[in-house]
Amino acid sequence: MMYPYYYAGAFLLGCLVVYLLTRWRIRFLLKDELRSYRKELKKKKKWWPPEPFPMLPLLKRHKDHYKRESEHRERELEEVAMQLDQERQKLTAKTEELEELRRENRELQAIIGSSDEGSVASGGGMAPHGVVPGQARGAYPVSPGVPPQGASPGTPPGMATGQARGEVRGASSGKGAEPMTLLYFGIPDHQGNFPAGQGASVYDNRKIYMIVTRPGTDRGELHYISGELDMKAINNIDYYLVPVCEISDISVRNNATRVIQEAKGAVLLASGKWICTSRVKVKLV
Repeated sequence: MMYPYYYAGAFLLGCLVVYLLTRWRIRFLLKDELRSYRKELKKKKKWWPPEPFPMLPLLKRHKDHYKRESEHRERELEEVAMQLDQERQKLTAKTEELEELRRENRELQAIIGSSDEGSVASGGGMAPHGVVPGQARGAYPVSPGVPPQGASPGTPPGMATGQARGEVRGASSGKGAEPMTLLYFGIPDHQGNFPAGQGASVYDNRKIYMIVTRPGTDRGELHYISGELDMKAINNIDYYLVPVCEISDISVRNNATRVIQEAKGAVLLASGKWICTSRVKVKLV
C-alpha cells in the first residue's frame, strides 16, 4: 500500500528536476550578463515571499526598458529623416539659385566683353538696309492701339497699364500709322548700349528693357519694364539701372521694392548697337 507515496515522490522529484533545468537554462541563455544581473538582483530582490524564478521579473523590467528605448529611437530617426528631407529641399533650391546666378554672371560677362570688343560685337548685328535689327529675326508688328499679335502670354507686366503703355501707343499711332517693332533686352553694358543681335521679339521674365522702333529707321524709344526683376535691379543698381536710367530718388534704395518708369528714353542704332541717347526716368518705391 506504499505505491501512492511513490507516485507522489516521483512527481515532486520530476518537478524539482524541471525547476532546476529551467533555472539552468535561464542562466545558460544569460551567459555574460548573468553576473551583472545577479548584482542587480541582490539590490532589488525581496526575500519574502520567495520567488522560484527571481530572474524573470528582472528580465521583464529590462525588456520593457529596451522597448521604450527602441520606440524613442524610432521617433528620433523619423525626426532626423524629416529634417534630412527639408535640408535636401533647401539644397535643391539653393542649387537652382546658384545656377541662376551663374547664368546671370555669364550674361554680364558677355555684355561687358561685347562692349569692350566694340567692332567685334557689331560684326553680325547689322541688318540689311531698310530692315530694323530684330524684325529680320521675326519681330512682330504692332498695329495702332492693338496689342502685339500672339503676345498675350509674353506681354511685359510693366506695359499693361500706366504711362508707359500710353507712350507706346502714341508712338505707334503717328503719321501713317506704321506698324511698330518691339525688341526686348536684358541689362545693358556699362556704357549704356544694347547689342542689336541680342534683342528678342518675344518677352520673357528675364527682360527688363523694351525698345520700340519703326521699320526703316535707326531711332527708337527705350522703356523700362517693371516686373519680377525689380528687386534684383535695385540690389544691382550699377549694372541694371545706372547705365541707361535717371533715378529720381536714389536715397530710398534700401527700402524700395519696385522700379516704376516715369518717362521714356531714346536710343540710336549705330555700329550694331542700340546706343542710349536719352535716359529713362524711373523712381524707386
